Amino acid sequence: MSLKLELPEGTLLVSKKELKNVIQEVLEEVEAESTEQDIMTIQETAEYLKVSVPTVRSMITNNEIPYFQRGQIYRLNRLDVKGWIRQKSKWD
Repeated sequence: MSLKLELPEGTLLVSKKELKNVIQEVLEEVEAESTEQDIMTIQETAEYLKVSVPTVRSMITNNEIPYFQRGQIYRLNRLDVKGWIRQKSKWD
């Protein structure tokens, strides 16, 4: 008795390890691209959080929210702000 397996044209067979490596590479590329786009101004952060600009400025002044400074310009990383929201929602 013989068994013949027919696969659609263009089908590739890869090992689980190879597939895992490819997925990891793609995720790293996507993360690198999104990190560049995830830097927000105070205005963008206020819109994202649905609060006023003075509220965001106050949060920065009181070190209540993660931010970084380049010269006199404040910027906030969207992923850091998301993490901060998650942390605050767990404790409050």
